[in-house]
Amino acid sequence: MAIYKNITSADTHTLIAKGLGTSGSINSIRITNSDNTTSNNVTIQLNDGAGSPTTYQIFRTEMPAQTSILLEDNLIFDSDVFSLQAITDASAKITIIIR
Repeated sequence: MAIYKNITSADTHTLIAKGLGTSGSINSIRITNSDNTTSNNVTIQLNDGAGSPTTYQIFRTEMPAQTSILLEDNLIFDSDVFSLQAITDASAKITIIIR
């Protein structure tokens, strides 16, 4: 089942929450910056959610306006231990599709 997330603010956004029984087996992540003019730095990371969290950065890039990137490395993580997050630094419209 695919997960769709539209992001329009600079913040940390949870894509797959830790401990909710959602599978941590991912075939691909498509990230699209559909804004007409604004670029956005996007980071995809795993976070254990502890008081002083341990994070593992999977991907980080500056996405120019009107671009997409497809990550297809069959990412597998333990969703009982980590949440999958996206961090954005601008209000450009970002769409993330996880399959």
